[in-house]
Parts: sequence; C-alpha cells; structure tokens
Amino acid sequence: MNLLFKRILMISAFPVFIAIGVALISPGPFTLEKYINTLFYFSLTIALIGIALYVVKGGFFDFFTYSFKRVSKVLSRAPEIDEQISFKTNFQLSERVNVSYMQAFLYSGLMLTFISIAVAYLL
Repeated sequence: MNLLFKRILMISAFPVFIAIGVALISPGPFTLEKYINTLFYFSLTIALIGIALYVVKGGFFDFFTYSFKRVSKVLSRAPEIDEQISFKTNFQLSERVNVSYMQAFLYSGLMLTFISIAVAYLL
C-alpha cells in the first residue's frame, strides 16, 4: 500500500475514535448529532494544520525568517560569533516541511470535514 495512503488512513482514523470517546464522555446522552459535531471540530483542526503546512511549504515565511536573521545579525554585539551560528542554522523554513505529511494532513482533514458536513445535512 502506498505510504501516503497509509498516513491518510492513520490520520483519518485518529479523530474518528477520539470523537467517539469525547462524545461518550461529554454530559448528556450520546447522540449522532453530538458525534458528528465533535468529529467536525477535530477534522477541521486537522485540515487547518494541513493548510498551515501547505502555506509554510509554499515558501511564504522564508522571507520573514531571512529578514529576522539579518536584523539579529545587525543588532548583535559579537558578529564573529553570530556568523558561526548563522552558518549552522542557515535554512529555509519551507525546506523543513515534509510534503508527504503535509498532503496527508490536508487530504484527511478536508475529507473528514466534507464527510461530517454531508452527514450533518442528511440528518
């Protein structure tokens, strides 16, 4: 089975079971409406994490990290130490995001969000 598909299934299964547990623990009787609402909250959170990873992977924050490093270099009191540190920490933020994890969070979050919306309209 494809690694991306496995990650999507694992990330999708997590909020389904957590939503069941939260809906059972919450006060009042267990209803399908309470479960769907709880699942929607968890799936929307996962979708937002996936969207945030997508924005970071796109390189939107690379300029800001570069600018902050330049400002800290100008304001530092010991430039020779700062050059050694900047050599070790010279990276772009977009290179740190794994594409497979970004896609897994984005696809599973959006899929669960749309499924919970569809089931809520069917009720």
